[in-house]
Amino acid sequence: MKTTMKQLATGTLAAILMFVGSIKAEATKTNVSGHENMETALQIENWMMDETLWNTNSINLAEFTQETETVLALEAWMTDSKSWSFNSNIIAETETSLEIENWMTDDTNWKVNNFEKDTELKVEQWMICENIWNKY
Repeated sequence: MKTTMKQLATGTLAAILMFVGSIKAEATKTNVSGHENMETALQIENWMMDETLWNTNSINLAEFTQETETVLALEAWMTDSKSWSFNSNIIAETETSLEIENWMTDDTNWKVNNFEKDTELKVEQWMICENIWNKY
């Protein structure tokens, strides 16, 4: 079935191309109005033929200057062991030991039965009134 559909589509496309290719059309030129725009002739200006503007192959070496970099040298901080000893900058913190506080063992804080109950939801008249909801 799939092959048949592909063959049918290919045949249809070939027929359309042959039909379109055999059409001969001849155009006739008609002026829509007598006010058609006439373009002026193009003129060559001096900057269009300037070699220095368009020739990018010639490089003027006098325009380039060679940059020099400073010589690398070892400084005192680079070889100082105190600069690279990271552990010397870290201050060890001491923590206090854990203690049991009164609020942790107080029974009133941990009673779960002391929660408030939500009031029961009721359907009120304004919720089901058709006059209110038909506006929207």
